[in-house]
Amino acid sequence: MGMEIMRRLEAIAKDAALQRSVELFSIELKGQGARKILKVTIDKEPSVAIADCAGMSRDLSARLDVEDILKGGYTLEVTSPGIDRPLRNKADYIKYTGKLAKIVIRGTTEGPGVAAKEKCFIGRIVSVTEDTVTLEDNRTTVEIRFPDIIRAKLEIEIK
Repeated sequence: MGMEIMRRLEAIAKDAALQRSVELFSIELKGQGARKILKVTIDKEPSVAIADCAGMSRDLSARLDVEDILKGGYTLEVTSPGIDRPLRNKADYIKYTGKLAKIVIRGTTEGPGVAAKEKCFIGRIVSVTEDTVTLEDNRTTVEIRFPDIIRAKLEIEIK
């Protein structure tokens, strides 16, 4: 799928989300032909309800049928980010300060031609600066630079 199609899909999904008073969290298109899956993730404070997903699915499906962008059929999935939601940007880290997170960073080089695998940190987000996020577990504090982060998500806390 081309970038133009993705831009059009995103614009339609953003408009549908705005009409439903939810945030378009992400949009992803996988597969080809009639096996295409359009996965739309929405968010809302304090949380996304099943009715939000169902309504968004109905609205978006009707708009996509009228626009006829996805030739050959598709499956539409509308979901919420879940309680183990990905942390996408600095604003997410700020929003979830105090929450438990898992951050995976690039490994460092350990000698000529030998690179370490990814390194994983789990801890509570205690602070966020322009360039870093600081995690703290029971024993240690680690400061992680944003450019080093490969992926991050909130961890599920059982209390």
